[in-house]
Amino acid sequence: MSIKFSNRHIVKNNHKSELLVKEAGTSVQMQIQEANFSTSSFDDFYWKLNKTKMIIFSQGKVKKLKDEFKDRMEFSQETFMLTLNKLKKTDSGLYEATASAKTDRSVAEYSLSVMDPVDPPVLTHVRIADPCNITLTCRGHDLSINSSCYNETCEEKNVTSSGGVALSLSVRDGAIICNHSNPVSWKQDNITFTELCPDKGTHTHTLTHTHTHTHIILKLLC
Repeated sequence: MSIKFSNRHIVKNNHKSELLVKEAGTSVQMQIQEANFSTSSFDDFYWKLNKTKMIIFSQGKVKKLKDEFKDRMEFSQETFMLTLNKLKKTDSGLYEATASAKTDRSVAEYSLSVMDPVDPPVLTHVRIADPCNITLTCRGHDLSINSSCYNETCEEKNVTSSGGVALSLSVRDGAIICNHSNPVSWKQDNITFTELCPDKGTHTHTLTHTHTHTHIILKLLC
């Protein structure tokens, strides 16, 4: 098989890099983005990860160059789509498809971010004097939120890390919910007001939201 390695300038088309965010262990498909793409428009074709060739298609034959992908990588000779299976966090990076003839032409570009799913959060509470004067703590990974409920008035809060991991404490349908999420997954822990205030009996709650710059106050009217 004849493979051409070229240092020629790559001609960029109008397509923009597409952001893909995937959960570790799943798969991703990357397709050609160039409109009216034709096999007659190039001699060699290759996919690259962070500027390094990972697969080459030339003269009807496919050569896989990266050992870490050989058992997890699929390439379609009909559509030139690249499929990666059993994704790992180390698979994150910039993927480019190039058609090579007299010049090298970029025909697809994807920025892939692979993330682990979040762990389940933990919601704990401590009663202070009155059975319904309660301090709440919502924890998830390295994030934590402290809040309180006083006589059916609770404070709703949220925080987000620079990596896109979010933790929130909210009230819905008579329950306090601790939600831990990232762009690919979410998990919850919750506790009901019936559990927190057993002496108060069954309540029907109406929520009134008051917006501020830092949090939301939820009025629970019994």
